Amino acid sequence: MNPFQLPRNEIEALVAEHGTPIYLVSHAQVVENYRRLDACLPAVTLFYAVKANPYAGILATLARIGAGFDVASQGEIEAALAAGADAREDLIFADTVKDPRHIAHATAVGLDDFTYDNASEITQIARHAPGANVHVRIRVSNEGSVARLSEKFGARPDQAVPLLAAARDQGLVPRGVSFHVGSQCLDVRRYLEALDTVRAIFDAAAGEGMDLAMVDIGGGFPVRYHDEMVDITAMGEVISAHYEALFDARVQLVAEPGRAVVGDAVALVTRVISESERDGRRWLYLDDGTYGSFMEVLLYRMSYPLRALSDGPVTPYVLAGPTCDCIDVFSRDADGAITTVDLPEMHLDDLLVAGGMGAYTFSESTRFNGFPPPAFVDLD
Repeated sequence: MNPFQLPRNEIEALVAEHGTPIYLVSHAQVVENYRRLDACLPAVTLFYAVKANPYAGILATLARIGAGFDVASQGEIEAALAAGADAREDLIFADTVKDPRHIAHATAVGLDDFTYDNASEITQIARHAPGANVHVRIRVSNEGSVARLSEKFGARPDQAVPLLAAARDQGLVPRGVSFHVGSQCLDVRRYLEALDTVRAIFDAAAGEGMDLAMVDIGGGFPVRYHDEMVDITAMGEVISAHYEALFDARVQLVAEPGRAVVGDAVALVTRVISESERDGRRWLYLDDGTYGSFMEVLLYRMSYPLRALSDGPVTPYVLAGPTCDCIDVFSRDADGAITTVDLPEMHLDDLLVAGGMGAYTFSESTRFNGFPPPAFVDLD
């Protein structure tokens, strides 16, 4: 069940009990989303990207149904283990820039899978996780994605084999190649192009005596927020068919979905705490904002479906958060400029519901001005 569609009276009852701001979590939706991906990518082992949403209840639900976890720090490792994951079998340390203390901690608890994209990272892994399995991450096109991760991560494809050989020379075990097509990828061709590139790297590595055994296609699977053309099942089937045409069954295929697992499984309920008129525009100030759940509005111009639990004529509003910073405004256009959103007339204490709030909301929220993140309310 998508909690954004929860009846008004039920949301109001939950607010009466728990206050605002709150996240409404549907664990049934988390399970449905995970199993949809698992079914349409039958050859793939799924490692949920903990960074998308590290809420303990979500991690426990995913561990219960057999998910693995893509972790990026000691904190994420500990959260996954607390949820019931096995360090050696269920975790991949997929960040390519790792604090060496976190590498040492990973080794101490039994994690044995690390991703890298540069020579210095090989040195760090060899120092603190000698003999570990490693995967080189390559840079691929992120065209058509919201977050272009290849601007920061990934070696050029022509560097992949030398980096794999360098890892081997330092006593590590080259296991495979990984890539990420960018967050909220709406064009499946990015995966197909990247798989073609990986096939060429596998062939070149074999020529250097390295028999690679894993392809990690990262995350990037999208969520429908408004009217985006999203068909996860079709996307997965296309990726699976292309993989099967390129690789035999000896090569393990791995994915690290985050947004597609939790995006629409969480809704936010926030309350109007103040209102004003400024330069002819009506402003609503709510008890959550860009320093909380709406950080991606600033970072990537994200737009979330909004639903006012109020009645009255449609009115344009500027929507702002509670902090004392002028950037704490989450009604913005595609260029990032402050704009208005049309909603039924709202006043003090009225409730606003935002959908699609499962991914990169709680995990990116700050403690600026002393405001804590919203509390979680489990619906099932």
